[in-house]
Amino acid sequence: MIQIGWIFPLLIWLVLLCFFCAIFFAMEDGFLYLQRLHQIPCDRCLFHTGETCLKCTVHPYKAFTEEAITCEDWEANYIRHS
Repeated sequence: MIQIGWIFPLLIWLVLLCFFCAIFFAMEDGFLYLQRLHQIPCDRCLFHTGETCLKCTVHPYKAFTEEAITCEDWEANYIRHS
């Protein structure tokens, strides 16, 4: 008779390996997404209003989204202390 007692522990280890790989890839995707979001320059822009209703006076629908990474109207907001 063929011994199949080793198949079930092997399947359990395979399922655990797949589970931990899925967790690792999900964390990697989240990390890459956060890196991309940190490239959004809206909070350092001259046209950023600081309001929740109107975030940007030039591009209100594009402000603080991934489309704003390549904003052509971005200007640095230099705070002048007097």
